[in-house]
Amino acid sequence: MFVLLHGFAQTPATWKPVADKLRASGYSVEAADLYAMLPECGTLDGLCDRVARLVASCAQSAPVVLVGYSMGGRVAAQTLVRHPDLPVAAVVLESAGFGPQDDAGRAALAARSAQWAERLRHEGVEPFMDWWETLPLFATQQSLPPQVRRAVRRERTSFDAEALARSLEGWGQQHQSLRSETLAALGRARDMGVSLAYVAGSLDRKYCALADLVRDAGLPTTAVSGAGHNAHLEKPDRFAELLVQVANEAEVRA
Repeated sequence: MFVLLHGFAQTPATWKPVADKLRASGYSVEAADLYAMLPECGTLDGLCDRVARLVASCAQSAPVVLVGYSMGGRVAAQTLVRHPDLPVAAVVLESAGFGPQDDAGRAALAARSAQWAERLRHEGVEPFMDWWETLPLFATQQSLPPQVRRAVRRERTSFDAEALARSLEGWGQQHQSLRSETLAALGRARDMGVSLAYVAGSLDRKYCALADLVRDAGLPTTAVSGAGHNAHLEKPDRFAELLVQVANEAEVRA
């Protein structure tokens, strides 16, 4: 079974092309709705504990491959930090950060999250997303088919500004464990037999650099050719193939 965690300003629908391919291959898929958990899980620790309960519930019926994109990847990694005995067969982190490098980095991330949250509350969702979509991180998405770009825009602007602001304040990178602690937790999971994979788009320089860091720590990485920050959106067929490959290596059968 695959448990999928979406990113910032996304819904479970972001996974549909990949989830459809996984289901066609015989796998069960649970695409979590993280924003539905926001009212009861306003902190990153609370959200991770909620995800841990979801994983434990799913693991009662089938081995679990936990997959997280961007914010969802950070949640998956932090859940492993908080729950080292998390019952997962494999974890796939897509374009996910590993937390601040030090206290100064944490303060900088907190200031950035606060600035973005204030911008959301002051300007509203539509103007915020007008700006958000111009970030270099998402430049490759301009090459997507028009219908895909429209769907992404509808998804992003479907949210309430306050909900997005609260997620930045409560779930932001400033609340993650330090990078060294996160990498250590991933290493422990690997040593306990959990299959791990870090995935980044080959055109995403920032997260390819993080992939290098992961590789140096002895963890496997994969670059999705021709993809930017959101590989599962830009190259869903290839991403689904990678997930099936990870499942096979972890002996998670359809």
